[in-house]
Amino acid sequence: MPMSFQTDVIALQKLKDASLWFIIIGVLALIGVVASVAAVVMAIVDLVLLFMMAIPKLRDAFQTFASTGKDVSRGFTGINLILPGIIIELIGGILAIAGIFSASLGLAAAGGIIVLLAAIVLFIAYLLIGLVIYNLGSFYNNDMLKIGGILIIIPFISFVGWILSYVSVDDIIRKLSGGTMMPQPYTAPSMYQPQVYQVGQGIIRLDGTVTLTLYSSITVNIVSASIDNTLYTTTDVNPNMLNPGNNSVTMRFLGVTGLVPGNNYYLTIYLSNGTSIKAVVTCTPT
Repeated sequence: MPMSFQTDVIALQKLKDASLWFIIIGVLALIGVVASVAAVVMAIVDLVLLFMMAIPKLRDAFQTFASTGKDVSRGFTGINLILPGIIIELIGGILAIAGIFSASLGLAAAGGIIVLLAAIVLFIAYLLIGLVIYNLGSFYNNDMLKIGGILIIIPFISFVGWILSYVSVDDIIRKLSGGTMMPQPYTAPSMYQPQVYQVGQGIIRLDGTVTLTLYSSITVNIVSASIDNTLYTTTDVNPNMLNPGNNSVTMRFLGVTGLVPGNNYYLTIYLSNGTSIKAVVTCTPT
């Protein structure tokens, strides 16, 4: 699998792992609401799991996505807002309870206002995280991940969004792999393993013109290319010879219709050494 796709797969697996912990936290929170006696214990367990497992794993996933050039900065901001949001919520809750027990209406009202402020901070936190998940779903053309990102934003049912995020990862990885295992790079008799892979993000215009950058460790020709899950293929590649290093490549697919601006499309590029590689391009109207 090309290096750029390997990093995507690692990031997706980390997102899946983080999603699992957020699902567990959501389920425990629901149990705490139903079983009021265990609510305090469940709340403590949730906080421990949130800060010891879920948040570190989600941060790690976002860092890996960021290493591939994806903009997940809002996700980091959202993660950073969770801790102060919970601290404010705890302070407000303590003041509200103290006001109730001391029959101080002013103290109880102040506590309620602080709790409301905390709820707004936490809503913004999960809004930012959910938007990043939604954008990842858009990048990978996966509706389930996009819906998951939306549901993560909504209080009380956000764990459903994490379930969709968890489930969607395997489908995305299958898409990245073209539904099958990718051919392994050719291994020369000297045991040197040449590599050819995409660098950065490519684009495809509505007229079928593709521009992308390919890194090659060897001199090798591009024989042809095809758009996955379509009948479109081309041999119009310029330059059709890859030299060692980064190569800017233009391909032209004739008669292409139905491309949607903003969507990603996956290409299979066939090389003269008998191997093929995968590439991803984003449709742009210009």
